[in-house]
Amino acid sequence: MEFEKIVTDAIEYSRDTFLGHWTRWLIFVLLGLPFSLIRFVVDPAKIVDKTTIHWELIPWGSIAVLVLAGIITSFFVAGYTVRIYRGTKPAPDFTGWVSLFIDGIKLDIVIIVWFLPGLVLGLAALALLVGGLFMPGVFPPLNNPALILALGLALIVALVLFIIAALYVTIGAIRFTRAGSMIEGWRFSAVSGIIRRIGWANYFIALVLLGVVSVLFSLAVSVPAIIPYVGWIVPVALAPFLTVFSARYFALVYEAGEAPPPVSPAA
Repeated sequence: MEFEKIVTDAIEYSRDTFLGHWTRWLIFVLLGLPFSLIRFVVDPAKIVDKTTIHWELIPWGSIAVLVLAGIITSFFVAGYTVRIYRGTKPAPDFTGWVSLFIDGIKLDIVIIVWFLPGLVLGLAALALLVGGLFMPGVFPPLNNPALILALGLALIVALVLFIIAALYVTIGAIRFTRAGSMIEGWRFSAVSGIIRRIGWANYFIALVLLGVVSVLFSLAVSVPAIIPYVGWIVPVALAPFLTVFSARYFALVYEAGEAPPPVSPAA
């Protein structure tokens, strides 16, 4: 796999997405604002007094409105990601807002379902574990070695399921966008086949490389972010570049594992 070519392509793609297309960039920024504004409605200095938390001073209503708005706007960003995953080039505009919204919801559902088995199993095991420790009258007490062993195994299995989901989810998501079917995004054997064609070693390198790029990007934007009052604008303004870069990067990694087209028999 030509990682240098993939990274270069993803950088150029993210640059061309916004360079000369300031309206597109502004839409991205506005869609990311709700979650960023939560920091302005919560004042930790007033809420936390030494070791006491004044829960009544937390503006739950304002936080709920911003979180709800952030969830809604995130569907549009996810929908735009779907278009990049499909291999759209040059970068698409924010058009067809209804389909953009629906595609974003579908993409998020595909992602959530991948993590759902590990999440359900892990939460159930933790609930029984914590309940057995602090509420033995309600939950089964932890005085049975077999129960403790079962809960421990359940947590290990949940962790394994989470790791598998983390490895498979992005390729599954892109498969959904290419096939146009959510079911295809969850087809384990098909996703495994794509990763095998990419090569597990290449795939791990691709994941690590993107992780390194993400960390370096985060460090770069965290420096100006400490500037009082206006520093928070820098991460919000630059985050769209990492979003587009990551989507294009994984789309190219996915294409390296696509099955070659069938060869037509000679006439």
